[in-house]
Amino acid sequence: MKKILLQLLFGLLALGSYAQVGGPPKGTGSIGGVVIDSTTKKPVEFATLALIRSTDSKSVNGGMADEKGVFKLQGIPNGDYNLIISFIDYSTVTKKVNISAQNQEIKLGKIILQQTGKQLKEVTVVGQRELVENKIDKMVYNAEKDVTSKGGDAGDILRKVPMVSVDMDGNVELRGNSNVKILINGKPSTIVSNSVADAMKMIPADQIKNVEVITSPSAKYDAEGSAGIINIVTKKTDVAGVTGNISMNLSNRFNRGNGSLNIRQGKVGFNAGFGGMYFIPQDGSSVFQRNSFFPDMQNTGVDTTRLTDQNGTNKGGRNGGNANFGISYDINKTNSISSNVKFSRWNNNNDGSMLVSNSDNIDGLLSQYNRISQNDNQRKGIDWSTDYNRKFANPQQEFSLGFQLSDDRNNTDFQNSIDGIVNMPNTAGRSLNEGTNNELTFQADYAHPWTKAVLMEVGAKTILRDITSAYNYDLINTNGEYVPDLTRSNDFNYTQNVYAGYLSFNLTLNKGYAIKAGGRLERTEITGDFRNSQSNSIANNYNNFVPSLTVARTFKDMSSLKLSYSRRIQRPGLRFLNPFIDSTDPQNISFGNPNLAPEKTNNFELGYSRFMGRSSVNASVYYRNTYDVIESIVGLSADGKISGSTYANISNSSSVGVNLSGSVQLGQRITLRGNANVYSYNVNDPNIQTTYSNKSLLYNVNANASWSLPKDFAIEAFGMFNSPRRTIQGENPSFSMFNLGFKKDFLEKRASLGLNMSNPFNKNREFTTKLSGNGFDQYQQNSVPFRSVGVSFSYRFGKMDFNGQQGGSKKGKGQGPKKEGINNDDIKQEEDSQQGGGRP
Repeated sequence: MKKILLQLLFGLLALGSYAQVGGPPKGTGSIGGVVIDSTTKKPVEFATLALIRSTDSKSVNGGMADEKGVFKLQGIPNGDYNLIISFIDYSTVTKKVNISAQNQEIKLGKIILQQTGKQLKEVTVVGQRELVENKIDKMVYNAEKDVTSKGGDAGDILRKVPMVSVDMDGNVELRGNSNVKILINGKPSTIVSNSVADAMKMIPADQIKNVEVITSPSAKYDAEGSAGIINIVTKKTDVAGVTGNISMNLSNRFNRGNGSLNIRQGKVGFNAGFGGMYFIPQDGSSVFQRNSFFPDMQNTGVDTTRLTDQNGTNKGGRNGGNANFGISYDINKTNSISSNVKFSRWNNNNDGSMLVSNSDNIDGLLSQYNRISQNDNQRKGIDWSTDYNRKFANPQQEFSLGFQLSDDRNNTDFQNSIDGIVNMPNTAGRSLNEGTNNELTFQADYAHPWTKAVLMEVGAKTILRDITSAYNYDLINTNGEYVPDLTRSNDFNYTQNVYAGYLSFNLTLNKGYAIKAGGRLERTEITGDFRNSQSNSIANNYNNFVPSLTVARTFKDMSSLKLSYSRRIQRPGLRFLNPFIDSTDPQNISFGNPNLAPEKTNNFELGYSRFMGRSSVNASVYYRNTYDVIESIVGLSADGKISGSTYANISNSSSVGVNLSGSVQLGQRITLRGNANVYSYNVNDPNIQTTYSNKSLLYNVNANASWSLPKDFAIEAFGMFNSPRRTIQGENPSFSMFNLGFKKDFLEKRASLGLNMSNPFNKNREFTTKLSGNGFDQYQQNSVPFRSVGVSFSYRFGKMDFNGQQGGSKKGKGQGPKKEGINNDDIKQEEDSQQGGGRP
């Protein structure tokens, strides 16, 4: 960070010195080029430029290269000049240029900078990015600079990303909207599609390089994800040599170990990674109350109020691991192919005991029993992808083909036993749910630069999904034997095929303007059927056209302005559709709705960002309007004994919000950062009765402070708070967190040792959910252990040879690393941490 901040300061000084001399008469000449590292052949980001008049050595113009090393100085009068190009840890280069009536536009091409006396014998970092970077089409959070997340998981990282919030269960929202698509290295995963919360727990924080947040996706992205896209980029390398790392974390809540290996020799590259995690079983408790109201139920002239009261304890744990392997081959300088496979396997178990009583204001105690439950869940998945990439002489011209096969299997075994029964039959039972989610994807993309200012992108994509859920439920009879309950047993088969094509244009205009415009057409074909009920078969086909437009302008004062519009859709995911009846709590059952329609959203955003010396600020105002909103709906049976929860398309919702984030450096060692998101949420459906207002103001804030100490010590603190989240029938609980981390680097920064504390002031946290409906209101409070204290260790090894890169791994002029592969960002993600075909 110090290097980048200093460089930004030098760039501003270059502009400032130009302003102080009053500036020469305005001219029409221009000077352009791209700054390249002599060793890595990659762009030198934010290199400083100073244009000096030869006759009097006065500064005439100046500025900085952009993130691709590209620069263009304009408005230069005729004359002779020295253009000075510099960057920290690089030798300064001076170019003599002449602007005349016959030579108004100077194109310098590649300007090569050499590093100053630093040999890369080991894996060393010669410069650092800002923690948060704001680009024309996305915001980037550089997680590898985060101290407090050592030993944590992806959820801990996402909590610190501007505009993103994560609740106690790991459910992810982007600017208050849970309809966000999560990608891993630009690729989807059925594990993520089925359960975002579970997937976030599987990714170690210290394996994450950065997080990209895209709030206005272009036509190239799938139409789904009404809030936007979050892409988690893991650490990897494409330079020659052998590198790797190992890390481990030990704490009072979980233990984790991870490792990775990267090998590249000549044209062939290989990478592998593994990880394992064990959550120490923790004790929790819960309280649930529901009041049901019945007018004169017994014809006595007295209204009846029935109370359901539940008090229980539970103990749950989880363990599992994942592994990934990849290989890449540079066929020649322009053709390359790569293939990757990822495996994962996780086990969850939760045992509990719940005392349940039912009473009313007339007869007192009606019934009572103690429910003992055992819930075991096993999930395993595999993702295999293969990509071909073809480059051309112009680095902006590119063709790619991608194939991906994903398979996720989720099995849940649940059993209830009953004792202490008063005035009721034995409702003990057991269930087995075996679910699968298979995806087959084909994709082709082509980018063609018509001119230096016009880039066209065109592509096509097919996603074939096959989802099954076989669920069986057994009840215990009067003889104590289990017998099948056919009313709650069935086989559900569901297919969803999506065919899409897109066309978009990127325009680079004068005076810092840029435009991205495009459209995407998608065709969705859905079929579904049940083994035991042919009348409930599903068939639904529909088309969607999704336009997108972004207009941006970058100014010389290191600021930018962006206006964007995008239309998005959100297809329901498996948990929303799966009709399996979850009877974990027989008095509060839940099930999916296979007849859900997709949500449709219009997004508008105006954003502004600016670097000011050692400070930066990002601000945006946005409006979001959604039709056919999918929400969880709770209803009560006629006798008030059982509530049922499912999903439905309610009417419309709208949100208006403001997001503000920024950072400031105090001195050379202390950096402060913060993010605040405030938005309204208005939702209405005349068919749903509730005592809660349909309009609410919600917010989430976080703040971070880091302090770099002498001798490679560092301290970092982080705090966040999310307001209660309003739903159509009530509100979900607020969530807050405080983390404190200490880190010491040693062995020439190849190794580090850390101490991390999460919520050190409270052992447990209570979370309260409230809702109301037609004739009832209910309240639930869960208490979970939350204090965590642990130590972490990491070690990097190996050597990189930056001169050993072969043809296909080199980047062209002004081009940074390009993500390749398939992005299936088209499914509405479930907010519950237990989701998928194997739902309990």
